[in-house]
Amino acid sequence: MAQRKGSRADVKGPLILSTVMAVVAFAAVAIFATGGTDNALRLDLALIAAGIAFIATVVVSATLMIVERPNDPSLGQGTGVNRSSARLYAEARARRQREAAARRDGEAEFGRRVRPDTEGEDLLGRGPGAPDDGPATPRS
Repeated sequence: MAQRKGSRADVKGPLILSTVMAVVAFAAVAIFATGGTDNALRLDLALIAAGIAFIATVVVSATLMIVERPNDPSLGQGTGVNRSSARLYAEARARRQREAAARRDGEAEFGRRVRPDTEGEDLLGRGPGAPDDGPATPRS
């Protein structure tokens, strides 16, 4: 994959911002974690906070740079994972319309019975007025 010209300029800004955020976090934690003027500076906590701030800012900046960068127009063409969804939708819609036009009256559709004369029958083929065998008795 070819890199764009000026990729150094793209990386330089987020690194400077991350460094500034790390310095601010280091200073703030070193001062506030001390707990007063009688105690020594907490450099261990300050270094940890600076590292976390640096990494978090780099990750957020990189994510924003990726989101901002538009996709290559050639990615919407072709086959496989690069197939165009608009073309796929148009093909599927045309296929559904052809199938609907070719559908005969006797074929079942969604929500319609294949044989309307079976209305009201249960699974055993008994009609709505058929006598019931009675309640099922449990086996002993």
